[in-house]
Amino acid sequence: MALGEWKDKIIIQKSVAGNDRAGNHVLAWQDYYTCHAYVNNLSGKEYWEAAQLNAEKEVFFLIRYCSEAAAIDTEHFRILFRGQVYNITFIDNVKYQNKTIKLRAVLEKRGG
Repeated sequence: MALGEWKDKIIIQKSVAGNDRAGNHVLAWQDYYTCHAYVNNLSGKEYWEAAQLNAEKEVFFLIRYCSEAAAIDTEHFRILFRGQVYNITFIDNVKYQNKTIKLRAVLEKRGG
């Protein structure tokens, strides 16, 4: 993959437990890691699997492997991309080579 294709900047956020003014436990999102990614829509088999789950707003982010990326999980992390929030649904250490990580994520539904 050409270096120019890794042009989209993403911010990976981590949920952090804290307390509000009343002492209640709350979760807040903090920036964890910023990097460049190759971003694309799902295609082929992945697309049809997502469509059956009504997750048409699902995309994948391909990022370079590093210690920060290796620590990402689907429960405590999310992605900010072009002003939108994406919840990570699947993480793939591509071919277990510790070179790239593919993050499948779905656009967060906003309450209204």
